[in-house]
Amino acid sequence: MTTKKDTGFDAFFDAITQSPEFKTAMTKDWKKDSIEYLDNTIESMQKGVENAEKIMSEFNKNFATPEAIETGSKYQENTPKSTSISQTKEKEEDSEKLTIEIQRFKKTNEKMWGWNGVAGMDKLKKELSESFIRPLKFKFLIQELRTKKKEENGGQSQEKNTKKNDKKSKELLEKLYSEYEKFKISIPTGMLLYGPPGTGKTFITKKLAEEMNCGFVSKNMGEFGSSYLHQTTKNIKEFFDSVKKAAEKEPIIVFLDEIDSLVSTRGQNADAHKAEEVSQFLQEFNALDESENLIVIAATNRPDHLDSALLRSGRLDKKIYIGPPDFNARKELFQMYIEKKGRPHEALDYERLATLSEEYVSADIKAICEEAARDVSQKLFDFIDEAQDGTLTKKDLQGHKITMKLLENTIKETPSSLKVVDMSIYDNWLEKIS
Repeated sequence: MTTKKDTGFDAFFDAITQSPEFKTAMTKDWKKDSIEYLDNTIESMQKGVENAEKIMSEFNKNFATPEAIETGSKYQENTPKSTSISQTKEKEEDSEKLTIEIQRFKKTNEKMWGWNGVAGMDKLKKELSESFIRPLKFKFLIQELRTKKKEENGGQSQEKNTKKNDKKSKELLEKLYSEYEKFKISIPTGMLLYGPPGTGKTFITKKLAEEMNCGFVSKNMGEFGSSYLHQTTKNIKEFFDSVKKAAEKEPIIVFLDEIDSLVSTRGQNADAHKAEEVSQFLQEFNALDESENLIVIAATNRPDHLDSALLRSGRLDKKIYIGPPDFNARKELFQMYIEKKGRPHEALDYERLATLSEEYVSADIKAICEEAARDVSQKLFDFIDEAQDGTLTKKDLQGHKITMKLLENTIKETPSSLKVVDMSIYDNWLEKIS
């Protein structure tokens, strides 16, 4: 009977220790020297451990205070685990997700709400109301009614005592909308506002959001830029994903300011990164057609710098020139920033103010009114001591008003913003696209 041969570690160890080479090596002096060296090393290590314990004991006694321990713990919690600088930067970049801020305006002053707060521009208001505001408001109203109807049918917000008038009203609105839809009218949801700086492009867009009772998202196109490779295109995608998601819940107006800073003309010398960024933007812009509740309004001071691809049909179909205010608009602007704002004033000649401010833009007139109000209010500071010691009288509070003379002087001291603008840019561009 044969015995099974052991092939494990024991067999291996026996084979080594029984070999002639091993026996020869064991007879030499290295064995004794190695053991002594090992003993000395272990003893040295033990002494090192003892010294380290003494050092730590002294450190804890002198420095490891409760405050220091707490600070150290917080630092460790906030310190990235990786020691790689490039990895840390990548993590920080990934964590910096673009967020959008949705503004919802509240009606605090009826005189300044919606179109009431826009001086002049009657032709623009009428055009936008007919082709843009009324159709979209009607569309959003029907969508809201249909959403509520689904919720009621699903039992989410069902009311036992639904008024018959409400039900009939909804049915009639649906019939009216069905008739409107038969005409297959395409409502422009992309608009370009162009014109010189300070003419009120941002202001008009906000007033449009008030008029339509929409959420408002404003984005300066220069904010998309990043020093990291491909990060700009990533920022563009994340922003549009965010606004599309927000528009699932409510109508949103997205205002893209200084659009020429990103989507500028791509010349022969344009680098690959610039082309990639413009391409990404146009791709995201085209996808907005799927979002029914999203309205995009872009603004620029330099329409001649825009990439021609952005101006193609289906993107920014409506192009509106926002120029300097005319005589009536300037008159209304002074009234709006003084009377409607409720600022104390004497009798003012608004026609003369409009004449003196020819070639001034909306922002200039706003600045003039604010500067005049600031000058008058400064005089009230002279009575702080009297107010504190109780000697302030009614007479001290009287006579602090904006005067005609003050406004005339302020206009003289305030140069028009248009002095540094080449107005031919807008005529030439309009002629080109026409």
